Amino acid sequence: MKTTIINNLEWQVAETGRMTWDDAVKYAASLGDGWRLPTVTELVSLIDYENFDPAIDTTIFPDCCYKYWSGSPYAYYSNYACYVSFVYGAVNYYYKTNLYYVRCVREVPK
Repeated sequence: MKTTIINNLEWQVAETGRMTWDDAVKYAASLGDGWRLPTVTELVSLIDYENFDPAIDTTIFPDCCYKYWSGSPYAYYSNYACYVSFVYGAVNYYYKTNLYYVRCVREVPK
């Protein structure tokens, strides 16, 4: 698996395909070795506000799609979770049954 280090975190570079939030959580856990869905704050740290469509550094993430699940459920509605859109660099929330992309993260191995 190709990875990169950003903000003291190891990020998955390759795309995974779209999946529900529950499947995304299971997928991240299946990678083992501390891989997980990023928090919404961690995912937002990848936004490049100087770019639009996509609002992310494409030299690092050349195959960036648009909407990515975070590991952060939405507190007000238990059937929603937060996601980040890299079209224009925004955070939103939607039903966990919706299909979005996944980019897993883990602490940098020592």
